[in-house]
Amino acid sequence: MEAEPVEPVEPERSLEPAEPAEAVEPCRPGEPAAVATPRPPVRSSRTVLLVVGALLLGPLVGGGIGYAVQAGRSATPLPALQPAELPAYPPGALDPAAAAAGSPKPLAIDGDLRKLLLPKPDGAQDWDSGFAATGDWETPGEMARWHADSARYFEKLVGSGLRRAAVTTFQKDGVKYRIELIQYQPDQAGAAVAAMRQSKVAGATDMPDGMEGAYWASNTQETYADSTETYYPGSAVTRRGDVVVGVTAFGTTQVSADLLRDLAKQQWERLA
Repeated sequence: MEAEPVEPVEPERSLEPAEPAEAVEPCRPGEPAAVATPRPPVRSSRTVLLVVGALLLGPLVGGGIGYAVQAGRSATPLPALQPAELPAYPPGALDPAAAAAGSPKPLAIDGDLRKLLLPKPDGAQDWDSGFAATGDWETPGEMARWHADSARYFEKLVGSGLRRAAVTTFQKDGVKYRIELIQYQPDQAGAAVAAMRQSKVAGATDMPDGMEGAYWASNTQETYADSTETYYPGSAVTRRGDVVVGVTAFGTTQVSADLLRDLAKQQWERLA
C-alpha cells in the first residue's frame, strides 16, 4: 500500500511584533567607547545588624570589665569631716568700747548737719529770714521761695537727688548773710558738682588753697523781684563730698568779697 503524502506544517508566527533592538549611538572619531557604569552592590542587612550589635555590646562589656576591676580593689579612706583641732578663740568677752574705737569713724557730713553749721560771728546779730528757722533743717519749699522762679527751682531740687539741707542766718554791718548746707544722695554726688558750677557767677574768683567753687561781690546795686528796693549782692559756693556750701549776702552797703570767701572756707573746714 502506498503511503499518502504529508503536508508540511508552517511554523507559528507571533501575532505581536518583536521589540526593536536599542539603538546604539555610534562613537565619534577619536572618542573612547562608552562603558556602562555598574550599579553599587546592595548592602546586606546582616552587616547592618552586626554593626548595631557591636555598638550596643561595646559599652556594656567595657562597663562590666571596669566594674569588676574596681570592685576588686580596696576602699580608699575619706578624710574626717571634723578637724582634729578646733579653732581657738580668745578668752573673755570683747569690749564694745574697744571695738567701737577700732572701727572706722563715720564721716562728719553723714551726721547731723545742723551741728556743723558755722556759728554766728562776733558782733553779728540774729536775723529771721522769714522762712526756715536759723540753725535748723530747711525744706525744699523753703529753699525754693528764695528764688524768683520758685516753682521751677523746686522741681529742680526734687529731681536732682536732694537728701537734706540745713541753714543759718545772721546780719552784720547792714549786710544779711545766709549759709546753707545742701546734701545730695550718695549716688547723686554729681548733682552736687553740677549745682556748685551752676551757682558760679561769671567773673567770680576761684576759691583758694585748691578748694572747688568761687566767690564774688557786686559793686553795683540790683533790684529785688517785684519791688523797687535795691541791694548789693554777693555769694560764695564750694563743695565737700556730696555737700554743697552756699553763702549768700545782700544789704544796703556793699558786700565784702573777702568776708564771703572766709565764711565759705570756715564752713567748708567744719565738714571735714
